[in-house]
Amino acid sequence: MIIGILTAIIMVLWIFPTYLKAPEEYRLDKKFILKTILMGIVIGFIGAFIFQIIAGSIFTNIFKIPQTSLLYEILKAFIIFGLIEELMKFCAGSFSLKKSPFQSKFDYMVIFALAAFGFTLLETTMASSAGGPAGMLRALFPFHIMWQIFMGAHLYEYKVAKMNNDSKAMKKELTLAFAVPILMHGCCDFSTTLIGNAITLIQSTISTLDLIILIVPLIYILILIIFTIITEIRFYRYCKNL
Repeated sequence: MIIGILTAIIMVLWIFPTYLKAPEEYRLDKKFILKTILMGIVIGFIGAFIFQIIAGSIFTNIFKIPQTSLLYEILKAFIIFGLIEELMKFCAGSFSLKKSPFQSKFDYMVIFALAAFGFTLLETTMASSAGGPAGMLRALFPFHIMWQIFMGAHLYEYKVAKMNNDSKAMKKELTLAFAVPILMHGCCDFSTTLIGNAITLIQSTISTLDLIILIVPLIYILILIIFTIITEIRFYRYCKNL
């Protein structure tokens, strides 16, 4: 319970001050905000959980991929977590966006961020309670929210390109909107798995390979933290200049 409250406070501190920089007329209705967060919980988190169980069963029971294999870890990181979770957060954000009377770039970014907030509120609480590097990272840095802000911004640019009949820009923005969050999400989960395995191996014996397995994902996590900070700064400046 305490970890859940702290997680919520940390996420709010990342987003709320930035949101308040926007003019009051741009801010969403409080009921709409709560409904969007609820969509992130119901469609995003619970929906993703159901599809993850199905995908995991397909990989293990139909394709007979051992859960202890490297292939399964890759599939788990990039499909079970990365692909499914980002798509379900997209569905939650899109559902709320259709209910919004406004369709500005600000609305796209904030609505998708709120849907991700609902999703990550549950996931981060569970991950933090379980401990480990993944739990600590999610508690301190709202990766899910920043990925969805990024997705929302590029989905808006896709809409603009579509209105202008610019097929080249449409493909570019749609690719960025989905490929970057899904790949970064997959790499994040795979990196935390590698870090956990490397730490376990180093406790018994240290080799050059173990150190490489540890250092490479740590470098990526650092890049991801930088991406999160840069996205927050860009979002802050956008809200300030509205």
